[in-house]
Amino acid sequence: MKTGLLPKDLDLRGLAARGVVIKGTASLEAMPRLREAGIGLDTQAVAEFRFSRDEEARYIVESRVEATLTMVCQRCLGGMELPLVAGSRMACVWDDSDALALPGGLEPLMVGEVADLSEIAEEEILLAVPVSPTHDEDCLKEQRRHPQESEREPEQIPEQRAKGPFAVLEKLRS
Repeated sequence: MKTGLLPKDLDLRGLAARGVVIKGTASLEAMPRLREAGIGLDTQAVAEFRFSRDEEARYIVESRVEATLTMVCQRCLGGMELPLVAGSRMACVWDDSDALALPGGLEPLMVGEVADLSEIAEEEILLAVPVSPTHDEDCLKEQRRHPQESEREPEQIPEQRAKGPFAVLEKLRS
């Protein structure tokens, strides 16, 4: 078993033929699509990949990824941590026709000659992230009970309130 940073440029089919297990870590810098999605990592993601061949001589990759993500709660818009464990059982395929021929229980993993395990771990995380992450507890109820100064609505000046929200447009018209 190999540990450390997840390696790049690996021949997954060769690893599957030999039955290799690789365990390693990946940082946020190695996963740019997480950053683009506004997802952070509290600590490095830990991933384990088991490579094997099945009875049909398919090249199989079993993955397990553990990470603690930092995200924005979609209910209160505050920061939150989301512990995540994701994994899947994949078969290496060359094209879409091979992917369509896979039996249920196997996900297609499109790979060329070499693959980057950090990219596969990143994909597993992205697929496991909830569409609308929220705190476990009712965070809005807590905010109403203990509003912070920065979260309170600013007091409006009475003349602004009387003019309404379209007062700026009236100024532009004249």
